[in-house]
Amino acid sequence: MFGYHARVSLAAILDRRLSIISGKGGVGKTTLAAVLGLVLSQEGRRTLVAEVEGKDTLASMFGAPPLTTQPAELADSLWGMKITPEEALEEYFDVQLHMKRIAKPLISSQLVDYVTHSAPGLRDILMLGKVWYAAVKRRDFDHIVLDTAAAGHAVSMLRSPEGFLHAVPIGPLATHTKQVLGWLQDPSEVGIHLASMPEEMPVNETIETTRMLEEKLGMNVSHVFMNMIFPPISDDPKVEAEVDAISSPLALASQGFGKKASEETFRILNFYRKRRSLQQEHRKQLSDELASTADIIDLPFIMSDVFGLDELRQLAEIAREQLTR
Repeated sequence: MFGYHARVSLAAILDRRLSIISGKGGVGKTTLAAVLGLVLSQEGRRTLVAEVEGKDTLASMFGAPPLTTQPAELADSLWGMKITPEEALEEYFDVQLHMKRIAKPLISSQLVDYVTHSAPGLRDILMLGKVWYAAVKRRDFDHIVLDTAAAGHAVSMLRSPEGFLHAVPIGPLATHTKQVLGWLQDPSEVGIHLASMPEEMPVNETIETTRMLEEKLGMNVSHVFMNMIFPPISDDPKVEAEVDAISSPLALASQGFGKKASEETFRILNFYRKRRSLQQEHRKQLSDELASTADIIDLPFIMSDVFGLDELRQLAEIAREQLTR
């Protein structure tokens, strides 16, 4: 089996209504959101993967048209949509304030754009409020996976309710914000999952983000998904040992390889072994640092010219194998 068993059961993830995905830019957050969405939907949960504004890559992985602010089906029991502050504000006017008739003209004005950018954290609160309403009030979906921006902004996003309440402690929006904040800080309702890679900078940032969430927000990371790990060359320990014993092109030449083929094969093999060894060192660092904090799920590097639904399903199956019942 590729990877390690996790201590937190799959049932614990299934029981939560929201999974927040974060991590350093470029480590595969959207891939993780899609994979986790597939895992949940394959367990019979009606699942929504929501992208925050500025991200537009989820739909292409499923071969689907670009997402809009309305849920679109991506696979069986799996939907995707994008969340924008403007659409969330329109829904707030409609549902919370019962002012649907003035929502659209007001939102299209420059005044609203100015206010949402100047009020501390308001844009983030509106998007989080949209997720809260979909999960807690409407309950159209059993589970929502929120694909956030890079880790630094994700932490700011999760801190936005507290910052806003310091600036605006009373009023309808303050009451709404308190509800959202209480829900986000409930570990039985919300789980945080970080995407990382077995490289120095992503590992260090994952550790830093985990500590920041604990110390500044009192929120714990449930799982770290380590993306793009080079798998063993073979699942057979004997074959793996024989490959490790190849120390020069001559060893390959003795097996019938030509001189040029031996040299090129050894060059590729040596690069792969060194890269995999370095990856395992970075993974061990992460495991040692977060031993008492989060579980680590390993997702392999997919050796393919294309990356689509088949590859996502492959990763989802590997992730499920590492989650205990």
